[in-house]
Amino acid sequence: MSNQIIMEKKIYSKDVEVIWADLDPNQHMRHTSYSQYAAHARICFFNDHGYPLTKLANMGLGAVLLREESIYVREVGMHERIRITVELIKATRDYSRYTIIQTIFKANAKVAAKVLIDGAWIDMQSRKVVPPFPEVVEAVIDQLPIHKDFVWVEASYYRFL
Repeated sequence: MSNQIIMEKKIYSKDVEVIWADLDPNQHMRHTSYSQYAAHARICFFNDHGYPLTKLANMGLGAVLLREESIYVREVGMHERIRITVELIKATRDYSRYTIIQTIFKANAKVAAKVLIDGAWIDMQSRKVVPPFPEVVEAVIDQLPIHKDFVWVEASYYRFL
């Protein structure tokens, strides 16, 4: 497994158009839509790198969400185009646990929101946290853009209680 972080600035983003179903009664994007678009961008990253969720499930490997935090900066309205980035900001050295930060940009490049997630990999049979398989690390994890503030953390960082 790779523990060498390359600090070159790779960018991965997903563009989407906000639809009517994403709006709240105030006619701007509802809070849960930010989370859903962030999750969509993460899943697309894996798919774009040859590991759709079905392939991971067939391997017996699952990604689980441990915690999610959203910070809302600007309103987003219907038919606006937004861009969602995906960057690794923290991880254990075996990548069994990780933190991804996602920035949601409006079409004018202003930040609309940030979504921070803590996640882990699980063996889908034992339901225990495990490191991802080396081929997943090489094909996907090592391809994740690295946030400028990336740090390695101990597994205890992800114990919230």
